[in-house]
Amino acid sequence: MMATLRRVANLLIAPAAEWAIIDREDSKPTRLALTYVAPLALIPALAIVVALSLLGVQAGGQLLRAPLLEVSISAVVFFVLTIVGVFAFAGVVDWLAPRFGAPRNYRQAFKVSAYSITAAMVAGILAMAPALQIFALLGATYSLYLLFLGAPRLMHPPEKSAINFSIVTTLSAVLVALVVGLAAMLVAAPTGNPFPGFPRIALFNASGESAPAASGQAAPGAPGRLGPGAAGVVSGSDLRGAAPQQLAGINRVSAGFERQGLQGSRTIRLEAEYRGGPKHLSLQIVYSPSIAQAIGFGGPATSEYERETAEGYSRRVRIDGAIIVSDWDSASQTGSYARLAEDRLYVRVSGGGGISADEMKAAVELFGRETLAQFAAES
Repeated sequence: MMATLRRVANLLIAPAAEWAIIDREDSKPTRLALTYVAPLALIPALAIVVALSLLGVQAGGQLLRAPLLEVSISAVVFFVLTIVGVFAFAGVVDWLAPRFGAPRNYRQAFKVSAYSITAAMVAGILAMAPALQIFALLGATYSLYLLFLGAPRLMHPPEKSAINFSIVTTLSAVLVALVVGLAAMLVAAPTGNPFPGFPRIALFNASGESAPAASGQAAPGAPGRLGPGAAGVVSGSDLRGAAPQQLAGINRVSAGFERQGLQGSRTIRLEAEYRGGPKHLSLQIVYSPSIAQAIGFGGPATSEYERETAEGYSRRVRIDGAIIVSDWDSASQTGSYARLAEDRLYVRVSGGGGISADEMKAAVELFGRETLAQFAAES
């Protein structure tokens, strides 16, 4: 272990002198892979587990943690592909050597491949801190510099071809790293499922409840999808996360909430605005045990009506125990759709600029019993 640490330190501090020492060593590829490559590859692999499962990631105002088992599987895949990549790139270096007048020597080529990854692997520990990931990229860049120095020193091309050999070898390393690294990152990341044999990583919030995957595509029933189901569960007391990032296909531009009253009988109000070009929506969610009387619905005795005119309509009906209030103005192409559920949860969406009445209805239907339970828990 101490020998490995010294080698790492020397390559990072005085790479030219250390490559000269490495050149004289007779190291078998398998032994070098076990004693040097594998310990280094463990650094970013473990960083993946710590970052995603133990520390978690911030997404949508929530702290999300991925299941330890699934992340561990991804980390193992990353680890294995890293070692495979070292063997593969050694083959590339060995194949390139005679094209620049150097003899083929797989053992020397493997040393080039194995030791040149040092800086990138050590910098992999910074994956645990998103703010420091730029330095991880600097580590990868320094590894390319190590390769640029080491390739001609170990493969011994003619002096006139050394620079060209270094350039081509370095460019080849970038290509190999892109192929191997992309495969490893896709499996390790909490998005997608590129290999059928491996599970899709589902994220969990800090309370242990499942949350939508942190990807550009919302999960069914999650914020941003117009369809039956809840708009997602938020952790903690910041209910702004209950407003999805997208509604009716347009982005949220603002969100805020407030509480009034004593605990156990609070009124909670959430408001959010959505804009995209001419389209605009306003979302209002109010939770209160007395909301029916406050907004004039009068509880169970609420009257129902439907009024149709040449310019549009205005309706108030009771459907499955919920009060539905909707209106539409054909001239201005604006309207609203609202639902009062269990005389406690009032959800209203209003908008225009190309938003249809059906889209507003679908938006309101995103907020069901899960939303009611979520607000009730915070009241």
